[in-house]
Amino acid sequence: MRKAIEKAIKENFSVISAIGDDLFEHPELGFQEAYTEETICRYLDSLSVPYQNEISMHGVKCTIGKEDGYHIAVVADMDALLTSRDGEMIPFHSCGHSIQVAVLLNLITGFVKSGALKALDGKVSFMFAPAEEFIDMDTREGLKKAGKIKYFSGKQNMIMDGLFDDVDLVLSCHVMGPDENHPDAKFDVNSSLAGFLLKRAIFRGQASHAGVIPHLGRNALQAATLSLTAVQMLKDTFSPNANAKVYPILKEGGQTPNVICDHAVIETYIRAADKKNLYQINSQIDQAFIHCAKALETECEIIDTPGYLPLTQNRTINKAVKKNMLKFCKAEQILSDVKSGASGDIGDLSVLLPTIQFGFSGIEGMIHSSHFEITDKVHVYEDTALVLADTILDILEDPELQIRTPDFKERKEEYRKSWLKEKE
Repeated sequence: MRKAIEKAIKENFSVISAIGDDLFEHPELGFQEAYTEETICRYLDSLSVPYQNEISMHGVKCTIGKEDGYHIAVVADMDALLTSRDGEMIPFHSCGHSIQVAVLLNLITGFVKSGALKALDGKVSFMFAPAEEFIDMDTREGLKKAGKIKYFSGKQNMIMDGLFDDVDLVLSCHVMGPDENHPDAKFDVNSSLAGFLLKRAIFRGQASHAGVIPHLGRNALQAATLSLTAVQMLKDTFSPNANAKVYPILKEGGQTPNVICDHAVIETYIRAADKKNLYQINSQIDQAFIHCAKALETECEIIDTPGYLPLTQNRTINKAVKKNMLKFCKAEQILSDVKSGASGDIGDLSVLLPTIQFGFSGIEGMIHSSHFEITDKVHVYEDTALVLADTILDILEDPELQIRTPDFKERKEEYRKSWLKEKE
């Protein structure tokens, strides 16, 4: 069975590598992944695999295996980032989501052509999720107002639309950036992801002639600038255990130099390793913004949008994952328990269901920059798919790995109320 899956995946390398290259060259922002969706559907059609598409705009889901039994979901992100290139922000796959799509298509190929799931009591749903990157918020606000989405993330929409209601376990993988202390690392396992909130602070002052009566104005830009300084000073008060990351940007700050600025906007993520620190640090930042504004006789309106929850990895499943990684590398090439400041909506799934997301190497350059290049295609497209395939088989063959969440409905309701802030 495993040999048949391995054979199908390896024989498919040139096809899947070409698809991966094509998707990399066609980056699309969240909720706009029409080309990616079309590519996925066309490929599934070639395998004669039924699927559901147009999920949360452009998501796709297909399920293979027996209707009854343990249900595993394998999830891939689809969207690209806005990445700075010579000062211009352009869509670019600088987070490697095009790789995830290709890996899942390769994995599906292995299971379809081998027929492996016919002999096992269980099924696997392959879910391609749009809009993982929490960006381009003006577009998403428009989609929400038009009733096309309910939430700003693909997985959040999929969760609340019930796509995970009958799922028992979630598997995922994500490219990891080069580690300067471990340049030969091939994988990571049990790594954490931070939770975050998106904060927008709108400073409002009083416009006046900057050359004639500047003293009668109230400078919103200066209030925002003072707030940025306060945030930098506050960082010394964050606990090292919080793994906090706060790097605000000045999004708006005046239109013309001969008018005292009456409108300025700061945006930032508030990132932390757990919800307690996240809320505490968020409150500290609020106080800094509010009182800096008052000090310069301006006003500050703060709008918080829930982002993603911290990722809690299932260590039992990750033992099986690590065992399968060792088929492709040495033990010292697997990083464990990395404390990452990055975030992902996979974290939201992890508070509802047993979830893992492992990392893989095979790229050069920096994630989220224009210097991002896939350099080891066999590792990213083939080895990664084989680790997932073997892990799926391990779980479906071993009842002790078939972890369930009996209180899923209660967890989902709590998630809806406390994190998504939905009212009755």
